Amino acid sequence: MIIIPVSRSPDWRKPPVITLLLIAINVLIFFGLQNGDDDKINKAYEYYEKSILVRTELPRYIKHLETANETKKAARATEELSKKRWFVVLRMMEDDAVFMKNLRDGRIIRADDADYAEWRRQRDEFERMRKSTIIERFAFKSAEPTLAGLIGHMFLHGDFGHLLGNMAFLFIVGYMVEEALGKGRYLLFYLLAGIGSCACYTLLGTPTMIPGIGASGAISGVMAMYVTLYGMQRIRFFYWILVYFDFFRAPAIIILPFWIAQECYQYLINPDSMVNYLAHLGGFITGAALIGMVCLFDRKQPLVVPQHENIVDRHDTELARVEKLLNALRLDEARRELRRLADLNQDNLPIIKRYYQIARHAPASDDYHHAAALIFVLPGDYPAIDELIYATFDDYLKLARPSVRFSARQLIALIRRFARTGHAVDAERLTRVLASRSPRQNELPDLLLLVARAFRHEGNASMYDEMMNRLRQNYPDCEEARV
Repeated sequence: MIIIPVSRSPDWRKPPVITLLLIAINVLIFFGLQNGDDDKINKAYEYYEKSILVRTELPRYIKHLETANETKKAARATEELSKKRWFVVLRMMEDDAVFMKNLRDGRIIRADDADYAEWRRQRDEFERMRKSTIIERFAFKSAEPTLAGLIGHMFLHGDFGHLLGNMAFLFIVGYMVEEALGKGRYLLFYLLAGIGSCACYTLLGTPTMIPGIGASGAISGVMAMYVTLYGMQRIRFFYWILVYFDFFRAPAIIILPFWIAQECYQYLINPDSMVNYLAHLGGFITGAALIGMVCLFDRKQPLVVPQHENIVDRHDTELARVEKLLNALRLDEARRELRRLADLNQDNLPIIKRYYQIARHAPASDDYHHAAALIFVLPGDYPAIDELIYATFDDYLKLARPSVRFSARQLIALIRRFARTGHAVDAERLTRVLASRSPRQNELPDLLLLVARAFRHEGNASMYDEMMNRLRQNYPDCEEARV
C-alpha cells in the first residue's frame, strides 16, 4: 500500500533549486559515475568463479557455520554449493561481518596452509576488482561504517527503476518542504535524514557487509518533514492498494504513524528483504524530529508553511456560489452566505478567510467583528495560522469601528498564541485588557506567568520582572506566584 501527499503545483517563479539540484546529482551519478559498475562487478564474480576462492573459502565458511551451531544456515549453504549455486553461498559469507574480518586477516586460511600464497593473491585481486566500483567505495555497510558511505549512499541507486521511483517521490514532496525551510536548512535536513536512516539501520539491524544504497532514507525524512510541517491541517493524499487507487483528505500528521507502522511491519515479516525498511524508519523519525526541534526552539524564525492545494469538495462549490453572488454585486447575500458557512465550519480556513476579506470592507458592521473573532480562535498550532492571526489582529486594531470588541475567550486565545509566537509585547497589552474587564478571571495568573516567560525567552529582563511583580502583587496566593 502506498500513501503519498499531493502537493500544489510548484511556483516556477521561485524554483526549488535544491530539490532540482539533488535530483540532477543523483541522475548524473547514476548515468555517469555508476555507468560500468555492472560490468566491473560481473567481471569480479567471473574471476571469483574461475579462481581457487570457491573451493578454499566457501567450504570453510560452511564449517564455520557448523561450529557456530548455525545448522540451518549451514545446511542451506551446503545444499546451494552442491547445486553449484556458489554465488548464494558467497553472498551469505559476505554478509557475515565477523567471518569476513577473520578471513581477510588470515585467520581462516592461515599462512601454513598449502594454498595460502595463491589464495592471498587471488583474494586481494578479487577485493581490488570489487573496490573499483563506485557502489563498493561509497555504499553504506553497517558492519564497517565510513564517512564516505554515510553520505555517498544517498546518491547511489541499484537500477533505473530504483532511481526513478526515488526521484519522483523527492520531487513530489521536496519542493514544498524546501519552500518552508529555505534552501540551506532544507539541504542540511535532507542530509541529516539520510544519516539518521543509517543510524537506525546500524543500531536496530544485524551488522552486515551488504552495501546499502539509495536516497529512500533521506526522502523518507523529507516526507516526514512534510506532514509534520502541516500538522493537523487537512491535506490531500493519494493512495494505491493493489489495483485500486484514489484520493482522500486527512490531517497531515496522522499519516506519519501509519508510515512508521508500515515500515516496522514490513521489516518483521520480510527480514531478508533487499528493501531496507529500517533505513526508511530512521528517515521518518529523523525528519519528524528535525521539524519538531525547529518548532520548539527556533521561535525567532517561525516556519511559514506553503499554501496547500485545496481539493474540490462541497466547500469549494459553496465558495464558488458566493463568488457568483459577488460578481453579480449581490453583496449582502454573499456576506450572509459566508457568515452561515463560517459559523457551520469554524475550522475551515478558506471559508473564514474569505468571510473576513469581504466583511472588512464594512469595518463598523457586526460581520466584520464576527469574522475577526472567528479568526482569533482558529484551532491548531500551525505557523501559517499564527502569522494569519497576528496579521488579522494588527488589521483589526486599525480598522474596527467604533472600537474593537474582544470577548474573554478571544483575549485568552490571543494571549496564549502571541506569547508562544514571539509577540510578547502584544500579549502583555492584552493581559491588561483582560484584567480590566475580568479581574477575577481564573486563567489570568497562568497567562501572566506565560507572558513573563515569553519576555524571558526574548531576553527582556525588565518586562519579565514587571510581569512577575504583577503576578505576585495581584495574585499572591495562587500556585503560579509560588512557582
